[in-house]
Amino acid sequence: MSPHSRLRAPMLCALILLAAGASAVDAQRGAVPRHPPRHEPTVSVHGHVFIGGYFYDPFFGPYPWWPRTAYPYWYFPVFDHRADLRLRIAPEPAEDAAVYIDGFYAGVVDDFNGVFQALPLTSGGHRIALYLAGYRTIRRNIYLSPGSMFTLHETMQPLAAGEVAEPPEVAQPVPPPPAGTYLPPVTPPRAQPAPPQPAAVSVGTLDLRVTPPDIEVTIDGQPWATADEGHFVVQLTVGKHRLELSKTGVFRLGTEIDISEGETNTLEMNLKAGSS
Repeated sequence: MSPHSRLRAPMLCALILLAAGASAVDAQRGAVPRHPPRHEPTVSVHGHVFIGGYFYDPFFGPYPWWPRTAYPYWYFPVFDHRADLRLRIAPEPAEDAAVYIDGFYAGVVDDFNGVFQALPLTSGGHRIALYLAGYRTIRRNIYLSPGSMFTLHETMQPLAAGEVAEPPEVAQPVPPPPAGTYLPPVTPPRAQPAPPQPAAVSVGTLDLRVTPPDIEVTIDGQPWATADEGHFVVQLTVGKHRLELSKTGVFRLGTEIDISEGETNTLEMNLKAGSS
């Protein structure tokens, strides 16, 4: 290992929609990179954070990469509200699968699957892709709350003879942080396909809370998981999106949400058991 609708159920007492704006996902209907909300600076350093394709050191200031020289010489700002992602991917050859976060190459599974290995990410919504020639590409959406640890368990399925692995989406490159403030991925990228770059899109934010927290959430047919019980903050493309909440064998509820550019839509859905 390397170091690093429709409601079909007897229960639905209340459904509260509180709209304070609008929000949304990328052209592929997945999460797009989202910077964490503003926080007061902390005073502890936990190491590098992966953002925009670089492992940036927050010691040098709030990321992405504001230079520390913008502050008085006696002040050392550290904005370190990270979350950690650990990968548990089978079978054994999948340890060589390339890991893409929000379209940026971060390394291979083997870099982030040990007891003391995890991928440090900014809090918020992230799109994950695992790519390995000869295996079906895995795509997942997760929301990470500040300070959380999320373990992704997956099994990569081998392709049949003649099938080709679907390439991951690749984000537009961003300028590197100042020299000396970051590290590249531990495992350099190997021969990877170069899919076309996605076009820029307009987005907004969906701030969703569901009760009880074990309800399954899908947006535009894509399932979402969260490290913050029942709370999701994701970016979506401007326009209409399909939101579905379900509980196996109990109910399935579907509704449309309309996302506006640059705004936040707060949506609270309380689904409680009622009397028969």
